[in-house]
Formats: sequence, C-alpha cells, structure tokens
Amino acid sequence: MRLIKVNNFLERHSGIRRQAYTDTNIFETCEDVGTKYCIISHRWVGQEVEYKPMKNLAKLDNAHDILDLPGYQKILEACNVAARDRFEYLWIDTCCIDKRSSSELTEAINSMFRWYKNSEQCYTYLHDTTHFPTAPDTVTFAQSHGWPQWFSRGWTLQELIAPKNLRFFNKDWKEIGDKRSKATELERITRVPASVLKDGLSSYNPSFAEVMSWAAERRTAVVEDQAYSLLGLLGVNMPMLYGEGKKAFERLQLVFMQMSTDQSIFAWAITKPEVAESAEHGNADEKMEWTSGVLADGPGSFRGCDDIIRMEPQEFYKLLSSLWQTHVGALAADEKCEALPPLTVTNLGIQIVLPLRPYYGCRSVFQVALACRRRGQLAPLTIDLAASRQVYYRYSGLDGLQPQPFPLKRRLHLAYRHEIPSDGITFKLVGTEALHGFHRHPPVFPPGVESRDGLLHLSSTKPLAVVVYANASNVLFAVACGYCFGQGWVHVICDKPLDTSPRYARQIYKQTWNRALLCQVWTTLRHRLGRKNCLRRMGATKQSHCYRRCCRIPRWPLQGAHMGAHACQWMPTSLVSGEKPHGPAAALMVTR
Repeated sequence: MRLIKVNNFLERHSGIRRQAYTDTNIFETCEDVGTKYCIISHRWVGQEVEYKPMKNLAKLDNAHDILDLPGYQKILEACNVAARDRFEYLWIDTCCIDKRSSSELTEAINSMFRWYKNSEQCYTYLHDTTHFPTAPDTVTFAQSHGWPQWFSRGWTLQELIAPKNLRFFNKDWKEIGDKRSKATELERITRVPASVLKDGLSSYNPSFAEVMSWAAERRTAVVEDQAYSLLGLLGVNMPMLYGEGKKAFERLQLVFMQMSTDQSIFAWAITKPEVAESAEHGNADEKMEWTSGVLADGPGSFRGCDDIIRMEPQEFYKLLSSLWQTHVGALAADEKCEALPPLTVTNLGIQIVLPLRPYYGCRSVFQVALACRRRGQLAPLTIDLAASRQVYYRYSGLDGLQPQPFPLKRRLHLAYRHEIPSDGITFKLVGTEALHGFHRHPPVFPPGVESRDGLLHLSSTKPLAVVVYANASNVLFAVACGYCFGQGWVHVICDKPLDTSPRYARQIYKQTWNRALLCQVWTTLRHRLGRKNCLRRMGATKQSHCYRRCCRIPRWPLQGAHMGAHACQWMPTSLVSGEKPHGPAAALMVTR
C-alpha cells in the first residue's frame, strides 16, 4: 500500500508556504502487516487532491491554490493529528491510490477492509457537524436520513466496522468521541450491533442478509460501488468492472455463494402491491415484481433483515421436520444433517437441494424453507418459488393460500437473473360502446401503465393493470390485465363492488394480486389453448382448479380468430359454441 510519510508531508507543506523549493518525497510503499500507520475515513465532498497533483505539488505553478483546497486542508489536518500521535505513516484514499491504474484500483478496493482493520488508528472526519450526533436532525441533514453525511455513504460502512480503534473528529478537527464509547449511539444510527463495533466482525458472524441490511439505506456515487464497498465485509474478492451497473451486485452474490452455504442470501423482501398506491402520489421509485430471479438487485432489498440469523443444519432440519410433520430424511440433502447443500452455478441457474411444499390450487408454486430465521423466533423463513419449465423463479403473488401437507426435497435450478422470456406485453382497449351500455371509468390503476394512445404496457416490473367499466346505473365491472412468465392474461371481475368510488380499481388490484392463478395462466394459454382466441370469465371469489401444470378455466372459442395479432385487444364479438356467460363479460374477447 502507498502511504504518506507524515513528517515529509508537513516539511514539504512548510517549504511551499515559504516559497522555498523542496523535492521531498512524501510517499512510500509498505506492507500493511507489520507497519504502524493511521488511516482516514471521510466523505468525499469535491475539490479533493488526487495522487498525481499531490506527488508533484512542489513543481506545479498553482501549488498555492491547491494548498487552500478543502481536500488538501483535510490531509494537512490529519497529518497534524498523526504527528501528535507519533505516527510515521498515514493513508487516505484520495491521494494514496493512483486511480489511473485499473490494476492498482482493483487491488486497493479488494484490500481496503484489511487496510482499515490493520491500521493502528482510524481518524473519522465528520465535515458537516460540530458535535457527535445523538438524535436525528432532519432539517440540517435532510439528504442523509437526519444524520451527518458520513453515516449515509456506502464505503464508510466497512470503514466503521474494520478498525480496532476509531476516533471521530468534527469539522474543526476537534475530537468528539471514539467507536467504543459511542457504540450504543452508533448502533442506533447504523443498525450495526454494538458488539460488532466493540469486538469486531469475526466475533459476531452475521448472516449475509444482516450485513446487507446495514448497507440498505446507504448510497454510493456509482451503482457498482454498492457491491464493491461490501467485498471486505463478506470476505470475498473479485475484479472491478465499472460500467456493469447492477450486475456488480449479482456477481458479488455469485462469488459469495462459491464460498458459503448461507441461505439468507435468498431471504430479501419483495415489495408488496401497496407500493402501487404510493405511485399514485408520485413515489414510483420502488418496483413491484411477481416473478424475478432469486438474487436481489441491491442492498436495499434487505431492508428490515437486520434480525435474520443463520441456522445450523441439525437445528434447521430437526425443527422443520417437526413443523412440517415429516421425517428428517424427507427434507435433508445430507442424511446425517451435518451440512447444508452447496450452491452451484450452472447454465440453467443456481443448483441447490431445498425442502419445499406445493400450494393448493397451483402446483407449480412452492413454499421453500431456508436455513435461517428471525432472531427470537424458531420457525425457519420461507419464500415462494414458481416453476417455469426446468427453472424456478422467485414469486410474490400469493397471499393467504396454504401449502399442501406433502413436503419433499428437490434439486432445483434457481434463476438468478431477472430476465424472463419476452420483454413485456401491450394491451389495447377498444369498442367500449358495444358493451351493453358500459363505458370506461377512468383512471387506469396503477398510474403510469397507460400511454396517451390508450395502450397498456406491462412488464415483469409493472405486471398488472386494472380498468373499470360502468353504465348509467353505476353498475361496475373490472378488467384486470396481467403479465407473468413472459405471457399475458386477463381476468374479468363481475362481483358487486364493496366501494363504488374510484377506489374500486385499487380494491380489484389487491384482490387480483393475491390470486393463486396468476403464475399459471401462461401455461394454459400456451399448452392447452395454443394461440387461439378465447373468452375468459372468472369471478373474484371463484378459485380455478389446477391439474398438473395447467389451470382449468372456462373458455369459449370465438369466431374470426386472428392468429397473427401482436397485441392483446378487447373487442365486441359473438359466441359460436360453449356455455354462454352472463352479463357484460359476454361481449369481451382477447386476441394475441
């Protein structure tokens, strides 16, 4: 690692101020093990001085201008503190890494946790406060969750945890506390347990989910650093590929799985449909997904996972066999229950043996138990997976349904990427004047899925839209258009609404979200009905029956089927055969 020689730095600074030429070398390369050095943790705020100008400072025509920059003054004050503490060397990331060299940058990022851990002292500079915070101040620190900015940055998480000795300094470089004495306050601010701050990470052995929860609210300047800043906390190494975007976090998880069987990596939370309501009020940043890969997009998916702990194999299988009322051998990958199954990345996905139970009414959706639990609770955590051919996807469309009492273990291939075949589907609503006097009752819910030309654009991140129709007597029915596993589907809900106000569309949205049928409609359309046009009428209170991997639903062939349509369209039609439905649903059809 490249270190600043403290005395040489101060000597050169004094010489430049006196306008005396000095060619003093301020850098020296040393091994972090066996070298006594202090290290700086800080928030980059602009006007930082990087390696090249710092190295050649005495030769630059604008040297005096650089001396007055906040970034230079920060290093100068840190060297003054280090000199008082009798440190020979100091490290700071602004000028001790030559970021023009990709190999040097990669080495530094992969080594940074170790460098902070091996330092004798860490000076943490809080540039925007005069005192150590004890309560959130949402006025002064509105952009950083009510705390000084240092507490909201991604890189500073490992810089808080790794050092044995850490002291805090205010914006005037006056000491305002240390990590051990402020451990209780720091736990409240960062959610990192006080025992980790006092005794180190290795003594606590947190789960993957818990570590991610500490980083869930933190931000980085570039999206890749959300992953790179966590390498040391997870004890993994990987090359830097700036420009890969969110794939960096995917790579981080895949690398972690090569060295760990920690199943809490799958225990991240999926956003519920209430998020759609927040979109109505202008908050559409969070995404809703019914089907996705089993890996999270980023640390933010692990909000609220700070109490998830790993379970030992024998504890997990013994407890699960009692809860699921079966013998251990039916669940455990290893008959002796001495180890959890390894995770292997294949071209089909992440291969792993997991205990699972199918759901009533939808046998291709499974409840899967993970070897982790909430602190203070005994039951293992579960997630839902939906099968598409040979691959299993994370699924979040079930609420209130019960799994069947037939547990088994199965070797699964888990999709770890979010790409599901096809990139979305478009619905077009037409011909409303022929629908027994019914007309559209705006708006479409949720907002943002309907374009100006009346098309509904759905995808895996916007999988559902509800359109309401009404007549002059204020009789309502709803059309729910959805997208799942690369296929579109339609529900017509004719039940009497509980609320005839504009909130009716929102009520139907929640109802439809909870239906167990959603993940299987595409199988029916593709394998049982082919590409024929069909009419579907399904009351909101009626469960469709699933047989094997196909849903049995009432269907009526329609006259004039157009096989080459690219978008789904509602239009008036007449029935040729089959049971005739009642009410406005008789006049609706969907073509693909």
